[in-house]
Parts: sequence; structure tokens; C-alpha cells
Amino acid sequence: MHLRKGIGAVILAGAVAVSAAPTAYCNDTGTEPIERPGWTLVFQEEFNDAVLNPAKFSDSYMPHWTTPEQSLAHYDVVDGILSLRIDKETQGPWWAFDDVQKISSIQTGMRDGMHNFWDTCTITDHHRAVTNFETKYGYFELRARVPHDGGLHSAWWMIGTEARADETAEIDVFEICGPDVKAGKSRVRVSVHPWTDGGCKEQSLDYYPACDVSQDFHVYGFEWQPGGMKFYFDGQLVKETSQSPDYKMTTFLGIYENDSPLWSGTPDYNSEYPKRFEIDYFRVYKTDEMLARDAADNRAPAAGENLAPYAVAGAAQDWNWESPPSNMIDNDAYSAMQSNEAPNFPQYLYLDWEETQTFDTFIMKAAYGKGQAPTNWELEVSADGETGWVPVAASGDVNWNGNDWHVENQILHFPAAQGKSLRIKVNSANLQWNHYAINEILVKDSSASPLNANIATESTSEWNSENGGLLTDGDHSEAAQSADRITLPTDIVLSWPEPVSFDQIQMHCWYAQNQAPTKISFQVSQDGQIWQEIVPPTVLAWEYADTTLENQTFSFEQVQEVRFLRMKVHDANLKWKHFAISELEVYNRQS
Repeated sequence: MHLRKGIGAVILAGAVAVSAAPTAYCNDTGTEPIERPGWTLVFQEEFNDAVLNPAKFSDSYMPHWTTPEQSLAHYDVVDGILSLRIDKETQGPWWAFDDVQKISSIQTGMRDGMHNFWDTCTITDHHRAVTNFETKYGYFELRARVPHDGGLHSAWWMIGTEARADETAEIDVFEICGPDVKAGKSRVRVSVHPWTDGGCKEQSLDYYPACDVSQDFHVYGFEWQPGGMKFYFDGQLVKETSQSPDYKMTTFLGIYENDSPLWSGTPDYNSEYPKRFEIDYFRVYKTDEMLARDAADNRAPAAGENLAPYAVAGAAQDWNWESPPSNMIDNDAYSAMQSNEAPNFPQYLYLDWEETQTFDTFIMKAAYGKGQAPTNWELEVSADGETGWVPVAASGDVNWNGNDWHVENQILHFPAAQGKSLRIKVNSANLQWNHYAINEILVKDSSASPLNANIATESTSEWNSENGGLLTDGDHSEAAQSADRITLPTDIVLSWPEPVSFDQIQMHCWYAQNQAPTKISFQVSQDGQIWQEIVPPTVLAWEYADTTLENQTFSFEQVQEVRFLRMKVHDANLKWKHFAISELEVYNRQS
């Protein structure tokens, strides 16, 4: 949601279903009832306090692109109404590198590098991640009044949290430009911007209320379901689309002043200031099905489980934008965080947790280690995630053995440390290709053994596959696929950095009658040389040839001190010339 990307027409691309909209009549009758039949209220801000609740909204807009002072919203709260302001004399431009735009915005989440909207964006510093309300699906409702002045636009928009590199789509629930607000008719711009999300398409869904929307408060609604999105104005359905990002998003509410005639007109600096975007309330509702899904997605880590994927990864400097820090905590040992070119050392990487964590083990995974892996790093923790950084461990000078795709591990053990943030200070690296890369980071408490937690995500898989890391990344929505015309039998080997114990394996497949293994066996090893069979060759029956996710479970006596698990695929459905597995999971069910 920035000036530069907003200029110009938005074109509907591809075969995206979109409804024709009826005329939107202004019919605001005041604050809507809080209760909604069939929905549970999960987030509510009525703005009844004189200051923002920091547990709900941050008033610092993308501070990683600017300075802390320039990022702060100008606002006041009077009689239950939040006014986001543009002040004439006391407010400077938001961006550290351009004076074109003033912004006052509040947001439910924030992280380093979010919304890289322009090719000259540069990270100014690390800022602790804000994860107040990052969510997927629901009914969202805002009651607000927008200004009609030239040079202004008011916006309610959402963007992917970028927990994965392509989770970047932007949904503009509304953008209302001052010059588009007229007596008897206003234009409400509604857009989908994919950015780097290949699963979304650019789309415009504008509608035109038959009134001047700046004269009164109006209720704007947004329903986001797995099958599509709907947009409401004063209780009327005005637009809908079959598009629907399938990942968590953050909410932004903001007012923007730009000297940009092509977008929002020219400001009249002689008019009355401050300019105000007024908000009565913001509410979010979920169905029971959504709540159940959220509970599964948002569970706390089990004792002894890898803590890194439960953090937000960030950095105090730029990186390769196609390979962000989130890649090093995504459970995929073949995706990597990659630094910027010709990095200056030291470089700082961060893991921010919402709650205090305890850990005593740090594991770094890297491929092509002699060419691009860090060679010296230090670890520091902070109790509040912002100050008081305390050293806990140092790697010393590290030598990696290989320079190919095989993933190596470097392990640090240290006295138990506690903190809300871990800082990795990279002092040096192999720079054969002018950058360094980290495939995966594990952070663990070795005093506990994970119980009922999937430990396959901590392993590295090796097999004849171009996307083999998806086999154990914890995400059932994508499948790891063998090479085409593969010769059977073939092996898939999982290796752990340190010994593990387990007694159950689960395999999940979709389109199973077309591409799932049909006969498999399992062996384990402590050294990768001597193997013990734990599941003999077993024939598998599958029922579906569609997206139905089917499961096969294999239980056995607990095996201990295991470093390697080998799955032998003896036969498979090869209708599409390959076999595929959505997820392979490994559990210890015994106490």
C-alpha cells in the first residue's frame, strides 16, 4: 500500500471469478451489533482508551524501512473514535529515503523486510517482530469515516506475514482517495496484488456507493473463506472473488498524504489541518471450523521440540529478497536464507518469539558449505527481545567438509539460556559466490525429549527428488515428488543431527491412486552402515485420486539413538510417471 505501486490502472488478469456488483447504497445506521450468528468474536478494538493498546495495534509503520521517529503514527482517541492524523507542521515524511509521503498507520503485525514495495528499499535496522494478530480467514468489520481532501487516501489493507518467501499477497479491502469522494457517488478501490505470490492474480474489484462517504461513518466488511473473498458496504454484498490467499495476513489501517496527481490529487496545504481518518471500531469473527484450524496452527512447541519455526526470523541488514531469513526456519533443509552480495561483517540475524523460551542447543545446516556457509558466529539472547543482549555461545572458526548439495550440520551446546529473542552474529563466511547462505537453523532444549511432536521436521531427507525438502516441512498442502520414470525400488533417507527416539511413522498422500507409494518398508541405523528393519515390506491401499489427504500409520516398538531412517519404496502408483508424498512424519508416542 504505497504511492508507487498504486499509480495506474489495475487489470483483471487470468480466469478469476468475480461477481457483478449491485449499486451500493449508503445505509449506515450506527454501530453494528457485536454478536453475529454462527460466528465467534476473536479480535475486538472499540478504541475506548485514550491510547492504543500495544497488545492489539502497533503505531510504528514498517520501521525497518525508515527511522523509529518517522514510522510513528500521529493519532488521538476521543469519545471512542480513533483519528489517524496527517499534521501539517509537526509531521515529517514517513520514508527515510524520500519526502513524497506522510503516513499515519496502525497495524496488527510487523517484521523486518515486510512489504518490499520499491527497488530502493533498504533495511535501516532490526525491529522486534510484532505478532499481535496475524490470522487466516474470518469475517472482518470496520466502521470508519474517510476524508475527502486532495492528496489523501485512506486505506484498510492486509498483507501476507511473509512467513514463507512467497506469502506476500496484498488485499486492499478499501483504498479511498479524496478526489474520488463526491456528492451522490464515491469510488471505493478494492484490489488484489499478488506481489511475489504466484497463486494470486492482479485484480480490481472497485465499487461505487451512491453517496459522499466522507460525510458519515460507514461499515466496511470483508469475509475471507478458503473458497473466496466477499466485500460488504453498510451490510450489502458489493463484490466477491474466487481468489483467496491461504496463509496468515496482517491488518493495516492508515491515512496517506502524497503529492501525486495521478493517484490521489494534489494536497491543498492552505486547507484546514490535521486531516483525519476516523475509526469507530475494528472486529474480527471466526467460524467453529476456522477456530479449530487456528488451534492446530497456533499450538505451542512441545518440550524438547525445535523452537526455531515458532519464531519470526529477521535481520538488521538487507538480504537476497528471493531467499529471506524465513527460509532458515521453514523445516525445509533445501531452501536457504541468502545474504546480500558482498556482505559487510558482522551481519546480524534474529529469531523473535512471542514468549520466553529456554534452550541449550543450536544447530546450523548448510549445503555447499565450503562455498557459502558462515565460518564464525556468536549467539546472544535478550530477555525482552530488544535490549540487554547477553552472549551465550560462540562457534569459533568452523570448517565445512563439502561443497555440493549434501547438507551438513554444525552443533553448539551451551548452558541453558532464556530469552524472547536470539541474535546470531555472523562474523565471517565462505564467499566463493559473493554471499553466504544458511539452509536451516534448529534451536532446542536437550533436557527434554519431544513427545507427540513431529520430529521429522528436524531431519534432512536425501532421495531422488527436486523438491525433497517438502517431504518433512510440516506443510500438508504441498507434496514432495520423485524424479519422473524413477527406477523402483528406491530409498528415501532421513538423517538427524543428533540421535532421536520414536515409535511411529505417518505418511500423508493426495491423488494417492495416481501417485502414492503402494509398497514400502522402513529401517533405522545409528551410523548409516548397519540397518535394523522396523516395518517389513507392507502393501498400501489407497481410496482416492483427488485432493483428499489420506494417511498411513506405522507403529512399532520404540527405537532409540537413531540417526538415520530409511524408507524403501518397493512399488508405487505411477500414473503421472512419479510418486509423491505430501508429508512424512515421525513421532515418539511413549513417555
